Amino acid sequence: MAVYRDIKVEIPKEHVTIERQKGGKPALIKYVLSAKFNREKGYTEPKRTTIGHQVPGSSTLMHPTSQYKQIFPQKWESISNQKVVPSIKRIGMYAAVQAVNEKTGIRDILEETYGPEKSSSLIDYSMHSILNKTDVSNSFETKMRNELTYSSELRNDTYFSNLFENEMDEEHELLFKKKWAVQCRKDGAEEVWICIDGSNDDCRSKGVEIAEKGHAKSGQNVNIVSFSYAVTPEGKPVTYETYRGGLVDAKAMKKILDFLAECDIKVKGVILDRGYCDANVIKYLTDKQISYVIMVKGNPDGYSEIVSEYGEKIKMNAEYLIPGTYLFGVQKKVKLFKKYDKQDNITLFFDYQNGSERVTSLLKKINGEIERVNNSGNSEIGNNFKNLLTKEIDSNGNECVKIKTEELQKAINEKGLYSIITSDELKPKEIHDLYASRNASETQYMQIKSQLGYGVTRVHYTSGVRAKFTVGFIASVIRNELEQSAKKLGRTTNQMIQDIDQIEMQKLNDIYVYTHTESARTKAFFSNLNADIEKIIDNVVSDENDRIAGRTVAIRRRKTGPRKGSHHKKYDADGIEIKAKRGVPKGTKRSDINADGKERKKPGVAKGTKRGMYNKDGSLRKKPGPKVKNSQTLKDN
Repeated sequence: MAVYRDIKVEIPKEHVTIERQKGGKPALIKYVLSAKFNREKGYTEPKRTTIGHQVPGSSTLMHPTSQYKQIFPQKWESISNQKVVPSIKRIGMYAAVQAVNEKTGIRDILEETYGPEKSSSLIDYSMHSILNKTDVSNSFETKMRNELTYSSELRNDTYFSNLFENEMDEEHELLFKKKWAVQCRKDGAEEVWICIDGSNDDCRSKGVEIAEKGHAKSGQNVNIVSFSYAVTPEGKPVTYETYRGGLVDAKAMKKILDFLAECDIKVKGVILDRGYCDANVIKYLTDKQISYVIMVKGNPDGYSEIVSEYGEKIKMNAEYLIPGTYLFGVQKKVKLFKKYDKQDNITLFFDYQNGSERVTSLLKKINGEIERVNNSGNSEIGNNFKNLLTKEIDSNGNECVKIKTEELQKAINEKGLYSIITSDELKPKEIHDLYASRNASETQYMQIKSQLGYGVTRVHYTSGVRAKFTVGFIASVIRNELEQSAKKLGRTTNQMIQDIDQIEMQKLNDIYVYTHTESARTKAFFSNLNADIEKIIDNVVSDENDRIAGRTVAIRRRKTGPRKGSHHKKYDADGIEIKAKRGVPKGTKRSDINADGKERKKPGVAKGTKRGMYNKDGSLRKKPGPKVKNSQTLKDN
């Protein structure tokens, strides 16, 4: 490892440890490259490398090593005026995005909408979110320095802040959403059930006009920004909506349904959580003739009626067992809301496993609250337990906490019971399976908030917030494809992301090379994405060498038309419906019998017909063969 003694640079303030040496040697400056938690040992193991030797007599300066210029290429370029090309680059995530684009066209759509430079930056930021589970832009340079990116240079926090706040407007966001929805339609989502759900993020940023008070998921009294996702039952994100924090999810749902209708996506029905169980929502869906499956919220009249009649009767009763499940259920037609005169199909379910777990959890909480109050003297019973617990004076004159047995029994009886209303008369098993598919939208929220780091709004101004949610949607589209591929292998998405992120190309003799040593599992992972990993990686390495050498990189786009294996060929590459050509298809043979039952006459002269001696004009018909030469011609010869 070379040490540049003639150069002095500042010692980085973060991720650095100073290792003293014996014999008067200069201290080594160690930089932490990564820190992974070792489950067997029970602690984090950092991976370090030497980036410099401390300058004698100085606590802030060091002589950099060759590793320093690889880790801080931009700082090195400003010092030496030499462009640094990393000797090793990880290319697995880049290759995976290439495969996803060939399957879905997501990158091509971004490029058509935002242009090559911006689209490359948006894809890079999405890869950053997927790899590092964060949306913090100031960590981009550090986290992505050894990753192959679509942008020609590594972007910094200032670039992304300007991109989100000033370079991405609402008009282009709408254009992107339309193009993506049309692509989803062409890929099979033209007549589907849609799972719609809403959530919100805390927002303390300035200049965000859509941030306002609402029902914050965090439980804090802060301004929030709300958003809704629409996904297919298989989990594919179709569209999203960002809106002001105080707007109820039901109104945002209307905007999503209207938008999908404009994109020629026919929504067969919607699958909604209990937050949408409202008379106005049901009336809107009924008027639009959209089927629905909605979890019942609270205790409306119709729910109370069916619980009173069947709540205890269906529990562990084989007569009410739903075939193919571990559930018990019963159906009835009831009027759910007083202010809406319509009867809905309501299905009461009993899930004994879920009920047992919830009863156990409730009793643990009650016992913990009793112990807390009794041990703390004059402490009051918490608000969440006042309906189940009370304070009394025992026989010794001491104040103690007692359980309200009737109220507790009522709470226990309700555990495991839940109801779902439907517009159509479906069997309990069909209803259960449809509502279970709503987990797809829950998975998307989990990805956005915990797996991609979009749980808190950290950008300023409304344009920045909208742009950030657009990037979150792009990242969720890519990650969903990776998830579906990993699921077929019995692996989690994060496990496969870690596996493919180990794919590296090395720089030898000024060019990058790669030796194909992929595992069978990695090959299968890419095969599930309808991609050939060897071909993709060879193209990736070739393109990067061309880019370094200044040669024009050939842009590889998704092939036009339906993807391989798709049966949906009603639309061309521009989303225009393909109309069948008029006339009889090539190769069609006519039947011998006409539609009126008479024998069809074949065109031309009937077989065996002899021609007459005279033509229609009365002249003698000449026999076929060579023409007779006249006498003058014979004389000349």
